[in-house]
Amino acid sequence: MINFWKFFLTMVWGVLLPSQIIAQDQPRFALIIGNEQYKIGALRNPVNDARSMTASLLQSGFETKLLENVTAEEFEAGITNFLDSLPEGAIGLFYYAGHAIQRDGRNYLLPIDVKAESADAIISKSVDAAQIVERFHKSGVDFSIFILDACRNNPFLTDDSEQGRGLASMESDAGETLIGFATQAGEVAYDGTGPNSPYTGALINELDKPGKDILDVFRSVRRSVRIWTNGRQRPFISASIERKFAFKDAAAATTPSVETGELTLQSVRPVVERIWWDVIQESPVPGDFRNFVNHFPESKNVVKARNLVIKLEQSDQSVRGIVFANFSVPEERRSVHGLSAVVTPCDIVAGDPDDPRRITDGVPWGLVNVRQGIQECSAALAKDPTNPRLLHLMGRLLDIQSRYDDAEGFYRLASSLNYDASLVNLGFMFVAAKGRDRDYEQALKLYRQAADLGNLRARTNIGEMFERGWFVERNLDEAILWYDLAAQNGWPNALDTLGNMYRRGSDKNGNGPAQDLDESIRLYTIASELGSTNAMNNLGRLYLSEALVQDNKELGLQWLARASERGNRFAPFHLGRIYRNGKLVDRDFPRAIKLFERSADLGFAPARIAIGRMHANGDGVAKSRETAGFHYILAALTADGKRPRQKEEAEQRLDDLGLDNETLSKARSLAQNWLRLNGG
Repeated sequence: MINFWKFFLTMVWGVLLPSQIIAQDQPRFALIIGNEQYKIGALRNPVNDARSMTASLLQSGFETKLLENVTAEEFEAGITNFLDSLPEGAIGLFYYAGHAIQRDGRNYLLPIDVKAESADAIISKSVDAAQIVERFHKSGVDFSIFILDACRNNPFLTDDSEQGRGLASMESDAGETLIGFATQAGEVAYDGTGPNSPYTGALINELDKPGKDILDVFRSVRRSVRIWTNGRQRPFISASIERKFAFKDAAAATTPSVETGELTLQSVRPVVERIWWDVIQESPVPGDFRNFVNHFPESKNVVKARNLVIKLEQSDQSVRGIVFANFSVPEERRSVHGLSAVVTPCDIVAGDPDDPRRITDGVPWGLVNVRQGIQECSAALAKDPTNPRLLHLMGRLLDIQSRYDDAEGFYRLASSLNYDASLVNLGFMFVAAKGRDRDYEQALKLYRQAADLGNLRARTNIGEMFERGWFVERNLDEAILWYDLAAQNGWPNALDTLGNMYRRGSDKNGNGPAQDLDESIRLYTIASELGSTNAMNNLGRLYLSEALVQDNKELGLQWLARASERGNRFAPFHLGRIYRNGKLVDRDFPRAIKLFERSADLGFAPARIAIGRMHANGDGVAKSRETAGFHYILAALTADGKRPRQKEEAEQRLDDLGLDNETLSKARSLAQNWLRLNGG
């Protein structure tokens, strides 16, 4: 938590006042910069990110200026010219993607002509982010938004003794300002596996939602990036704003107009034509319409598309589309018999990481640029309408958009071609009650079909249904058979779950396997080596258990630390308890609080309770019942609904503090504001 109390004392009185709303017709201007062509440390995504942001902001009423791969001289000139053009009282937005460094608590954005040299030399050629903020307000900007997707580690410094990791926190005392960072202060953001970075990919999807307040936008982005990077990247914002602001007017909300009907292999092409047109008809990218015409020259929308190309190219408010050259084998080196010949932009933008038949790394669910994905998958299906992989990916995109009926049509068509990933996603729609009543019987049928096709996720899901007694009678022996079938083929979730079962042993009725800690260690170790952070956490805890700790303390601590570093939300909580209690290691309250805060920030409510206890007792921090109350309230609000004990404990500890009504009301207000800003 960065400057927590200072932040909220300035936030709480203004940020939620519904009467103070920025008018939709207030002039909006945006300067977008994407730098990737560095002589060393070249990046893949910043220009795509900048173009995607430009397109999104144009559709949100911003007049935009896009700069790509700028030198130091071009960077400075671009900022000066942009600010000189702004009218008094405008809304101003600055977005930057590329390399940056921090030094002495200040952040510096790097032009592409920077070289590997000393920190002093690099800083002399870079742009101070805080000075950009100040210059915006001096130019008369009424409401400022700064977005920095620029926390990537850099290869430039030849002397790193004074350089901090990632970027430093920033605040602004001048005017109403929101500053969005791709990740926490001192941490590193990632370029991602798709054509957009995780942060910008999530942000584009949220900007597309009409009527959504700016704080809710960034809260949702934070949650998506945190979840879908498995906790390795955690965005945050610094804000001092008093009014509500929506990128898109709520009146712009529309229900997708495409009716797919009963989808068949024969109707795929006309259906994707309608889906594609629905997505691009207000696009500011001329290439979107050219691509549409090239794939559907017979469409009734061809004339309109060609006219839009002409209109956009005559305007200074258009943008080029994203490029895929950095994500594929150069055309002259491709083999007609190789993988490079079949990978499509659809696979690059929307590939499913859980699909065993995927042909790219895939992009996690909440980080997919959905609008771009629908265009690329429509184009791919226009050429190859019976390809089950592409049908599955279109279904996934519509599923992400919560267009469940349309998604089901594509999933079912892919399933009819024995595409097991679609069967699993369909099954999950029935388990999670997505656009339908929960139906475990139907889910089991679909999972069984996918399992018969060899899908390891489906086999694990069937094991869970037998373990929990969903539709079928609870049967741990049957559950083990299914888990083991998936584990033998290297499915990490199944290995970890089996490890749990052998660690716990049979229940009081004799159901389940006999306890076997050696087998549990073996299973956890395999799953850990395959990247499962839950298995790493479980392995560390097992080594530190009373039965094994004497000979395995260091190994246990190492596995917990490894899980924590890789974003597991439970491991920092358990490590925090170890450093707080001081039994296995020397007591270290500051380190314990830091670990608890990381776990709480990843959404684990018991860690929030632990922070509250340390404030209540004055363990390593000033003793404060008020601060403890805030954390207990927040823990109750973010507790896991499937584990009622979490909320009960938080509420009981809050009652035990005996706070007066005024203090309690203030703590609740602070907790609710924190939750609105940061999410659960």
